[in-house]
This record gives sequence, C-alpha cells and structure tokens, in this order.
Amino acid sequence: MKKILKFGLVLVLVLTAMNVQAAEVDFSLNVKKGQGKMVTFALDKMDNIELSIYDVNKVLIHSEKVKLKGSINRTYDLNSLPDGTYFLEAESELKIARYKIAVVGETATLEEAAVSVVYKPVFINDNGLVSLSVFNNEKKPVTIKIYNEDEVELFNETTSEEYVGKFFDIKMFPNDKFTFEVSYGSNILVKTVSAKE
Repeated sequence: MKKILKFGLVLVLVLTAMNVQAAEVDFSLNVKKGQGKMVTFALDKMDNIELSIYDVNKVLIHSEKVKLKGSINRTYDLNSLPDGTYFLEAESELKIARYKIAVVGETATLEEAAVSVVYKPVFINDNGLVSLSVFNNEKKPVTIKIYNEDEVELFNETTSEEYVGKFFDIKMFPNDKFTFEVSYGSNILVKTVSAKE
C-alpha cells in the first residue's frame, strides 16, 4: 500500500511539473530596431540563459552564458558575417528557442517569432524511482534509452505523444548509476542518475 501511495505522489509531482513547464513563461524575446548589420533584442523573465549564434550548418559562431535574473538587452554586430541565414538560440533550464536571423546586403533582421521551441525533459529521482516527463508540443518522435554503468542498453522506446510520462524503478538493478538518453528533434539530452538519490 505504501508503494502505491508513494507512486501516486510521484505521479502527481510529475504531472504538476509538466503543467508548470508548459504554462510558465520561461523567457520571452523582444526584438528592438536594429541598424545595418546590428541586431538588438531584449530577453524578459529569464534566469540563467545561454545565447548562441549558429549558421545553417549548425556551426557555432558566438556563445555566451548570462547569469542574471530579470531582463537583459543585447546587441550583436554581424558585420563580419556574409549574407545568409543564421539562428540565435536561447537555452534556459526548461527550453531551447531558435530565432532566425537574415543577413542580406547591409542589413541583418532578427525575427521575433521563434522558428522552434523545444521543452527539455524533467527528471525526478525519489530514491531510485525515476520519473521522466517530456512536453512534446510538436508531436515529433521522442526516443528514451537507458544504459547501465557498463553501457548495456536496458530500455529503448520511441513515442510521438504530446505528453510523455515514464516511471522507472532503477533500484531493483544491481548497478548504482544509470544514463538516460532522451532524443527529440535534433536534440539529445543525457543525464546520469543514481539509484541511491
């Protein structure tokens, strides 16, 4: 009976985390008027974010980590970039948002609407009972794999559900540490979990 109550409590925590993750505005980007090949924007409601600029081949051009609560303003000078399409990627603890930058001639334009938004998986480990939830708003395939310390695959499943929620009792296995690999879209998140946490 205690296990059923404990399992029910973990289920409630996971569903609550998924609702908070889906409903909470993690950050928002507001484009300001730029001049020439300068793009200026503000990020609101953010807390510890990584900003990166990539070309269309996913080659990293610039990256910075901002550890600040509240709002920031940023201006990037893109004069050294040739004409083409680039992406500003803003990554927080909860999501990764990509914004398109078009560099044409003497101007650079940053689009305010995100090209894509991917929500990161949420892990909760309660003494070896691990819950994993993924908000899959684009309904793309999500693959979950679990490996033991010897890199032996213990679990492999792919689903396209909008809300992916899984529970794993890892304390019943002889190993102590397990690696969870969650793949969705072009993103792969790897997290190592201990059965004794």
